[in-house]
Amino acid sequence: MAKDLSKAQFRKIDTSKKEKVSARTKLRRFLHKFFKIFIIFMIATAFVNGLLLLLIYANHKNKLKNEKAYLVAPGQMVEVNGHDMHVYVYGNDKAENTLVFMHSTTVVDDSIALQPLFDELKDDYRLVLIERSGYGFSEVGKVARDIDTILEESRAALKGAGVTGKLTLVPIGTGCIEAFHWVNTYPDEVNNIIGINVTYPDQFANTTQDEYCGFFDYLMVKFCKIGGQRLMKGVYPSNDFDLYNDMQMKVRNALISRGGYTEDMYEEDLATVDNANKVAAEGFPEKVKMYMIYANPIMEPYRSANEEVSESYNKQKEINEDFDYINAYNEESRDYFAGYKNVTYDEMAGPARLYTYNPKELAKKIGVFMQKEQ
Repeated sequence: MAKDLSKAQFRKIDTSKKEKVSARTKLRRFLHKFFKIFIIFMIATAFVNGLLLLLIYANHKNKLKNEKAYLVAPGQMVEVNGHDMHVYVYGNDKAENTLVFMHSTTVVDDSIALQPLFDELKDDYRLVLIERSGYGFSEVGKVARDIDTILEESRAALKGAGVTGKLTLVPIGTGCIEAFHWVNTYPDEVNNIIGINVTYPDQFANTTQDEYCGFFDYLMVKFCKIGGQRLMKGVYPSNDFDLYNDMQMKVRNALISRGGYTEDMYEEDLATVDNANKVAAEGFPEKVKMYMIYANPIMEPYRSANEEVSESYNKQKEINEDFDYINAYNEESRDYFAGYKNVTYDEMAGPARLYTYNPKELAKKIGVFMQKEQ
């Protein structure tokens, strides 16, 4: 009896082993099928993505051909460091004062975007815009983007365009880094500085290079090369205030489509923190008069003119009705410049690029400062 029971138990154990082997076999087959399907899916996805990128690039190349007619530089091309830089000279050639505008980083359409402001100032000043390497109509130079090279290229471009004499520098955004370095390096070349919503060197003191410009920015260069920016409607400017005609808007859009983010722009961004820290170490330029104009989008009448800003402001007021958001908006910059006697600080309602909203008021402010300093 015990012997029979032992055989029964053995058969039971044997059956259990077979079931386990069968389960393992089923698992292997399942995993084999799963990975086979997964690999096929990944290959198919890669193929579809590759095809999509190819179509985006083909569409981009085709549109670039059509847009070429719009890309006629309003200024002159000057060879600097083996590549052409665009220098736009406008206004009164006999004027006593020359205003040199210095665009901010990643901005490629200022040669057109500044036109309404230039038209307001043209009778009283000679107006100059230098487009740095890789921006706007200027060629990609693939040269160093340290602040000394940037400055020397700007000076060479001015010389090549026949612009001489003492200058009033008008930096916009990060253009302030170069403007301060210009004054510190060649003080005899600069009369004064008029800043438009500038980012000054000391603001980068607690910023690392990786925080300011990283791998994502590098990918943006590749993305823009194949025309990816065309899929991002937000990168193209609006004409909400009817300052630009249809042709001007087409040129602005074409500039962004062709050079939304170039290698030179990336390399300049990559060097920005080091450049800012170097200029900050030189010390604040206290021997020239400065007029710093900052945009405050939550001031009226711009706040009411922009639905998004108005909605955001109203929500914040619901959270804290007593807080002065308007005064707090530029508080850091206001407090910073208050420490220097050679700086006049001012604000006006509008977006960061004030000249795309109210060029008439901006020109008036510039004119008042210039007359005071003559």
